[in-house]
Amino acid sequence: MRLLRYSTMALRLRRRNTIYFILLAGLLAVIWASYQSINQTAMPAHKPLSDLLTALDEKQVANGVFTTDGDRLDWTDTQGGRYRTFLPAGYSTVLVDKFHESQLPVDVAQSPGSNVWLAVVLPNVILFLTIGGFLWYVLRRQRAKTGSSV
Repeated sequence: MRLLRYSTMALRLRRRNTIYFILLAGLLAVIWASYQSINQTAMPAHKPLSDLLTALDEKQVANGVFTTDGDRLDWTDTQGGRYRTFLPAGYSTVLVDKFHESQLPVDVAQSPGSNVWLAVVLPNVILFLTIGGFLWYVLRRQRAKTGSSV
């Protein structure tokens, strides 16, 4: 009878360790995916606004991508070089007009600062899950020590 009890305890322990391993692997996968999505895009070279305006006047710009909040423009020149220009407040409409006058393609991309999920929610969820898992573990151990069935 004692051997049967030992084998069921070993089975429970093995099952619990497997569940902990799966949870840890899932947590690491979420962290890795977040890191990959943040560092996925290569940063284009920074150019001042004066260089962009000069390139527009000399017809050296191939296309432009504005952000939704209007503070940044990523543009490509005719040689294929990718550049980033930060814009003063309210200047994006003037540049959109200049792009339309030059008949250049213009696109609008979502601002990276507006990605609330990766910046705010995901780290907090990971933190709460870690704290909750630790508290659950401590309370289960305490209950096992006292022998109560609560």
